[in-house]
Amino acid sequence: MKSELAATTVPTPDPKNAAEAPSARTRKGKRRSPSGTSSGGAARFFLSKTENNGIPLLDREFSSEPEAMIESLKTGKTYFVVSEWKGLADLSKKIPLIRKEAVTSKKQNLE
Repeated sequence: MKSELAATTVPTPDPKNAAEAPSARTRKGKRRSPSGTSSGGAARFFLSKTENNGIPLLDREFSSEPEAMIESLKTGKTYFVVSEWKGLADLSKKIPLIRKEAVTSKKQNLE
């Protein structure tokens, strides 16, 4: 009979772990976009020049981050991800609000 009871018993969860589990599941966070930019900023990808002396110098531009990553791997150089923003003042309310707006490059507008 003991073997039958052992097979049907279900271990009870630890009250400390049970209280923590729902909070971990209900945690909501903002997910970042794969390219690392947020709010629609168009990112551009550049390979770095070797003789920079601590100053970022941009060399070739790539159309996507995977292309820049592959070239970085081939050449041993670093690559930059650049996004351009413009500050705007919203004066429609009593308290002025400063916000950012993504600037689209001329290259993207032509495509």
